Parts: sequence; C-alpha cells; structure tokens
Amino acid sequence: MNMTSVDSRTRARRSPIAWLTGSTRRYSVAGQMAIVVVLSVGALAMVLPFAWMIATSLSRQANFTMPRIPTLWPPDPSLFNYRVASTNLPIFRYYLNSIVVVGASTLGYLFFSALTGYAFAKGRFRGKQILFVAFLATLLIPFETRMIPLYALMSDLHLNDSLVALILPFLVGGFGTFLMRQHIASIPDDLIDAARQDGAGEFLIFRRIVLPLCKPALAALAIVNVIWRWNDILWPLLVISNRNLYTVTQGLAIAGRGQGIFTGVALATAALAIVPVMVVYLILQRHIIRGITTSGMKG
Repeated sequence: MNMTSVDSRTRARRSPIAWLTGSTRRYSVAGQMAIVVVLSVGALAMVLPFAWMIATSLSRQANFTMPRIPTLWPPDPSLFNYRVASTNLPIFRYYLNSIVVVGASTLGYLFFSALTGYAFAKGRFRGKQILFVAFLATLLIPFETRMIPLYALMSDLHLNDSLVALILPFLVGGFGTFLMRQHIASIPDDLIDAARQDGAGEFLIFRRIVLPLCKPALAALAIVNVIWRWNDILWPLLVISNRNLYTVTQGLAIAGRGQGIFTGVALATAALAIVPVMVVYLILQRHIIRGITTSGMKG
C-alpha cells in the first residue's frame, strides 16, 4: 500500500515535467509548420509573377488584349514575341557587351577580393585591424554617393563611353574582401607557416594553397557579382551613350521602350534579360549557400 502511494506521488511529481516536454514538442512542430507555411507563401509570391511573365510572353494574344485573370499557361503558345524582340533590337550585341563586362569584372573582383582577403587574414603588418575596419567602412557609403566622383574619375581618364568604365570601378569591393577574409581565416595557420618555412613566397602560397581551398567562397562570390553586374543599369546609363556599347539591361530599358505598347513583346524582352542570370543562379545556388555559411562563422 505504501509502495503504491509512493509511485502515485512520483508520477504526480513527474507529470508536470512530462506535460511541459510534450507541450514544447507540440509547440516546436507547430512552429516548424508555421515557418513552412510562411516560406511557401513567400516563395509563391516570388515565383508566380515570374511564371505569369513567361506565360504572357509566349502568347500572341497578349499584344492585343490582356486576360482579366492572369493565366500561368498561354492559350496560344508561340515564340512570335521572342522573334519580334530579337529582330527589332540588336539583342545579341547587348548580350556580348554584358558578357564581356560581367566576365571581366567578375574575374577581377574574385582575384582582388581573394588577394586582399588573404592579406587581412594571414598577413603580418602593423595596423591590419584598423585598416580592415576602414576598408569595411566603405560598405556604409551608398553607391549613389560615390557615383559622381567615379564619373569624374572616368572622365579624367578618358574612359567614359567605353566598356572599361563599366569594369574598372567594380574590380574590388568591401563585401568581397570581407567574405574572402572570413573564409581564408579558417585555413590553419600551420599550413601557411609550413609553406613559408619551405621558402615559398606569399603569392605562391596564395596561388597554390589558398585559392584551391577557397572554391566554395569564390563560387558564391562569383554568382553574387554576376547578378549584381548583369542587373546593373544606373551606372551604364551614366557613362555609356553609344548604342553599340549598351548592355542587356540598358539596351532593353532604352531601346526597348518603343515596344511597351505590345505587352507580349515587352515581356519577351524582359525575359531575354532575366532568364540567363536565372539559369546561372539555379545551377550554382548550392555554392552560394555553402560559400556564405563556411565564410561567415569565423571572425
């Protein structure tokens, strides 16, 4: 009889803890379901306009009348709008200019960001931390504030109205340096010191040891910079006036305005500008996640 009363008292003492544990688990599951619902709604809000744009760009009827209820599948699938867009505009020249600008600026951005990141992560010189903080402070200055001095500099160098003016100002930046510095800081110092003791120079260490270990961060930085430079329109509008040097976004924004009365053709030109960078992003998106997560955990 006494043992029964003891067991009942023990269960009574444990029951609140068990109830709290079960309640916590129920709240945890409910919280995860709420997160999934919110993210799903956000994903639909992002994807549906893009899907509607693609569907409408494939419809010839969209040039004359728009459906009152947006559809995600064209009633008359056709590439007519894309043929008109590519015929009315020198779209392939715009693509070539964008590829040159994006390719050159991305390669330079990766190289200089990795080089300065290595100097700040593994270099030994006075004032390194102060200089690094000052370098990062440039991130607090909006591009619109730096745009006019940059334009004056390009004008003094006689580089305006050239593709070089679209490349040179973006060969180095605070974000890329910070990302690479954080990633390179995770490389063991013993590996760098061993190479130095073997007589390897700093640039050789950077090229043979550091760069191969930075592939995830470099891939993430590359795709981010590609998206930035491909979608850039403000700076090209300021420094480029020659139509033969227009990038894709600039050319479609200026030369494509005449097609605005034809909705299907206008959306086809927009799709021609967006789809390439979307494809690149979908192919390399895992590198973005891996590079940023492995680069931001160590200070």
